[in-house]
Amino acid sequence: MIYRSLLFTPGTKKERLLKSINSGADALLWDLEDAVHPDEKVGARNTIAEVLDELSEKPATPIFLRVNQFGTEWYREDAALAKHKYVTGIMLPKTESAEQAAETWQRMGSDGELIVLIETAVGIVRLEDIFSSPYISGVAFGAIDYAVDLDLTLTEPGLEALYARSRIVTHAKAAGIQGVYDTVFPDVHNAESLQKRAASVRALGFNGQMAIHPKQLETIHGVYSPSQEQIDWAVKVLWHADNEAKGAGVFMLDGKMVDRPVIEKAKQIYAAAERYGLVAGA
Repeated sequence: MIYRSLLFTPGTKKERLLKSINSGADALLWDLEDAVHPDEKVGARNTIAEVLDELSEKPATPIFLRVNQFGTEWYREDAALAKHKYVTGIMLPKTESAEQAAETWQRMGSDGELIVLIETAVGIVRLEDIFSSPYISGVAFGAIDYAVDLDLTLTEPGLEALYARSRIVTHAKAAGIQGVYDTVFPDVHNAESLQKRAASVRALGFNGQMAIHPKQLETIHGVYSPSQEQIDWAVKVLWHADNEAKGAGVFMLDGKMVDRPVIEKAKQIYAAAERYGLVAGA
């Protein structure tokens, strides 16, 4: 699956976990890692297990567990909780090898979706090795931890992380990983800056973004969904390719050349519109 938004909720907050199910996010990230103090790790895991057991059926919105880092004292039991029938998968923080992905896949029952979180210099350098794992369904970029690891200063334009983002999306797509998600935007009250950042990252090839508050979802969905203008263009291109220009390798439409790459882009836009229910019958 490809998600426009993945909403974080601390594993310690039972009511917020339950409320997140109806938040409108494409996917949920129930957090056992950064949002949880070390003294509360076990309690957070127990709280999430309790919430899962209280659900009468599997929610329509996929639930992922952001487990603690591979090798920590909490990692194994966190990963084991992902075997619960209502959990879709795991987000693995600070992933740095294909072996970590493979072991996590086994500990979660060799089933579901595994999203690796790249947020260290080692992770960026070892992307080719990490993405050689056949178990990875998505990848996310964690800019805040990455900035700490490299002693970077995060700025609103985001140029300091351009290399990391470009490297992630290039290696992910080369490995056939379609779900590529950007880091959280920490200022929940600044929708304008969130929109600008998301638009620039979307242009790089990212498909969605992690969120820390439901109020960010509308902006994120607006950026990572095709616009009505794009959908109308895609429909027009595909109709002409299948009808008036059928069999032609290249044709003109509204004064512009349309060839195979343009048709493929139209197919991508239309597929995204179908995925997010933006076209009739989707």
